[in-house]
This record gives sequence, structure tokens and C-alpha cells, in this order.
Amino acid sequence: MLSLLLWLAISSHAAFGEIYGDLRFGDKYVADAKVRLVCGTQSAEATTDKSGSFRLTVPGTGKCQFSVAYDKQNPSIDVVLFDQAARYRFVIESKDGKYTLKRV
Repeated sequence: MLSLLLWLAISSHAAFGEIYGDLRFGDKYVADAKVRLVCGTQSAEATTDKSGSFRLTVPGTGKCQFSVAYDKQNPSIDVVLFDQAARYRFVIESKDGKYTLKRV
């Protein structure tokens, strides 16, 4: 019982970082795309909805990497997580057959 109370006390003070937003390719929203957020040893995955929206939460804050599985490629971009949820709008761009992610 004491270990449970200790765990609850520690976990209640642990910071969680959250990002949400949308993903587009050009002017079209990307539906059903697998997105991933990696922060150190922690990660979270989700799938965009029909309007390209996503929401990801991981324990911790700081510099992380957001990536998307799109057309057999995995473009990624660095993001920063804070103790408050942050909105990100991403667009996939293509150059010479290689995809990159950009913030809008």
C-alpha cells in the first residue's frame, strides 16, 4: 500500500507534454496517416483523422521528434513540448522525390 501511495505521489508531479494539430500535403489534409512522437526513451503513436488532425501525449517535456509515415517515407521534424499542450500545423513537402515536414 505504501508503494502505491509513493508511486501516486511521484506520478502526480510528473510533467506530460502534449502536441495536437493537423497535417497537410499541399492544400489537402492527410487522413489515416501514422504519426509518431519520440521524446528520449518515451514515444506515442496515433493516426490522423479524416481532417488530418492528431493528438499525442508523452511523459516529459523538451525537444522531441515528430514523424509521419507517408508514401513509404518517414519525414520528421523537431518539436518542443511544454507542460501545456501546444498546437502544431505541419505540411509535407516534396522535393526531388523526397518528403520533408515543415511547420506552417
